[in-house]
Amino acid sequence: MHPLLAGLNAIVMRDFIGREAEQALLKEALTSPEAELVAVFGRRRVGKTFLIRHAYAKQMAFEFAGMKDTSVRVQ
Repeated sequence: MHPLLAGLNAIVMRDFIGREAEQALLKEALTSPEAELVAVFGRRRVGKTFLIRHAYAKQMAFEFAGMKDTSVRVQ
């Protein structure tokens, strides 16, 4: 498992409930023979990052998150 995901509880990862349509779209993009770009957006604190980490847990090699309205130094 990727080091950034190591702190997540394995039971929570295994028992992820809901978001079947979103999970299907992410899987479709992953298994597509074409290059894909997936943009996930929405209100804050609704589980976007958790959904992506769950869907791509075995494939993630790198993760980057930026912050809005901050200096390059803070980034």
